[in-house]
Amino acid sequence: REAIAAHPGGSKTDLARHVEGKFIFKLLTPLLMLMMQSAEAGAHPQIRAGVDPNAKGGDYYGPNKMGEMRGKAVLVESTPESHSEEAGKKLWEVSEKLTGVTYSI
Repeated sequence: REAIAAHPGGSKTDLARHVEGKFIFKLLTPLLMLMMQSAEAGAHPQIRAGVDPNAKGGDYYGPNKMGEMRGKAVLVESTPESHSEEAGKKLWEVSEKLTGVTYSI
């Protein structure tokens, strides 16, 4: 069974404050803020993924403009890496380790 996924594009939130190399983000913040959409608009792909009656497993939603930085929530292509079974297993293992929660599947 496949999950339905979504990404917010470039949204005006504080998430980037945790990204390493903060200097470059501080330098580019004025320009980036002009290109980014509101946090509310960034939530649209997640909302659509959750309520669209036509959504099916394996679908991936994101904004449709400016390299998926902003715009309407539409079906978009995910990266080849997102289909890597090896990367998925590693992500699962690291997630279990960091959260202390183990799932038997």
